[in-house]
Amino acid sequence: MIRSLYLFILLSLLALAGVWVADNPGQVALRWDNYVIETSVVVLVIATLLIALILMVLYQLFFWLKSGPGRLGGIFSARRRSKGMDALSHGMVAIAAGDSDGARKAAVAAEKHLQGEPLTLLLAAQAAELNQDDRAARIYYSKMTENPETEFLGLRGLIQRAKAENDLDLALLYVEKADKLKPGTEWVLKDLLGLFLKLHRYEDADKTLTRMARGKSAKSDRVKHLRAVIAYQRALPLAENGEKEKALTLALDAHDLDPAFVPASVMAISLSQPGRKLDKLINDAWRHAPHPDIAKAVKNLIPVESPADWLLRAKRLIAPLKPEHPETMMVMARAALDAQEWGQARGYLNKTADIDPRGSVYRLMAELEERANADAIAARKWILESVEAPQDPLWICESCGRQEKSWTADCPSCGTFDSLIWRKPDQGVTSGDLLEAEIVQEIEAPKPT
Repeated sequence: MIRSLYLFILLSLLALAGVWVADNPGQVALRWDNYVIETSVVVLVIATLLIALILMVLYQLFFWLKSGPGRLGGIFSARRRSKGMDALSHGMVAIAAGDSDGARKAAVAAEKHLQGEPLTLLLAAQAAELNQDDRAARIYYSKMTENPETEFLGLRGLIQRAKAENDLDLALLYVEKADKLKPGTEWVLKDLLGLFLKLHRYEDADKTLTRMARGKSAKSDRVKHLRAVIAYQRALPLAENGEKEKALTLALDAHDLDPAFVPASVMAISLSQPGRKLDKLINDAWRHAPHPDIAKAVKNLIPVESPADWLLRAKRLIAPLKPEHPETMMVMARAALDAQEWGQARGYLNKTADIDPRGSVYRLMAELEERANADAIAARKWILESVEAPQDPLWICESCGRQEKSWTADCPSCGTFDSLIWRKPDQGVTSGDLLEAEIVQEIEAPKPT
């Protein structure tokens, strides 16, 4: 509205000026050397306006010629960038779809139109990964680390490549660089912890875990258990080298962090001196995790001991703790059987069979019949019963399912850290007839006299 008003006023002024000039035609004379030009004021004004218009057109033409190449370059550059961004988009879609050939072509096109752009290196590296060209992927990731904008992404790619090639030392080197570049990044700390554990650098692993777990998370059961495992692993070489006091301190720390962690309890019991503290430790360990290894460690505290004495000590140290638990009754049944207390052994085994009928219970029943009554037929019956009974608990890897009799920090099959748990194997279909022939050969019925 205001612009229209200004235009109206300008036109009005021009009209008034034109009327005034028409009313006052006047004469103008221009003399230059021997030349004289005479004209009216109207013609002079029109000529002046034409000259001004020509000068303005010439100035615009000069300015356009001066800046034209840059503008043309900008237009072509914008077109190249647009094509490059399209290639990047198509490449990312191809990678997501698993189209290795499409990803490779898009990477080439993106590099052609966006030379030097950081994202083109990422696309090229991902395309190389998809085409299983490990060498090319490693080269592209290395180039990414030369640019501050993509250095962190390049390090992550190099970490994954090193881990895939099982070069743990090199992977650790890259992870430590990434940690310096962006301290406290979650995935970096996780990789750092995992690599320290795989390389058995448990002190560094413990420090990294401290950085990861702060506040409430540091008190979580999972973190406490992991700390217990790390402390136990640190204690193992000390115990092997005869540094029993240091090993005992770490084993007790591990037990305090997770009283249900059986290996730490076993080590602490084995290295402790007799006394009230040891009795309290046994009490605490058995209440949290009744386990045959703990019972074995308690028994081995006195190397030379008669079966009868062990039975009495087991009644004092183990029987009162969780008396109805199957493991408690199995320990007592084994002790009574070794001490030839047949009635007590049968009582414990009958109770266990009612609560937890597993193979070891029936095998002890067979041993009892054979030793107490010399009844091979009854023993064979219990052996056959044990074949179809659920198996005894074992250390089983949660990752690959491998079964082990002893706990180890790393699964022997898949190498997963702290994946072994104590439980019963999944019960498969078992036919007693397939094993009966072998069992009969081992236990034959007594011949009639």
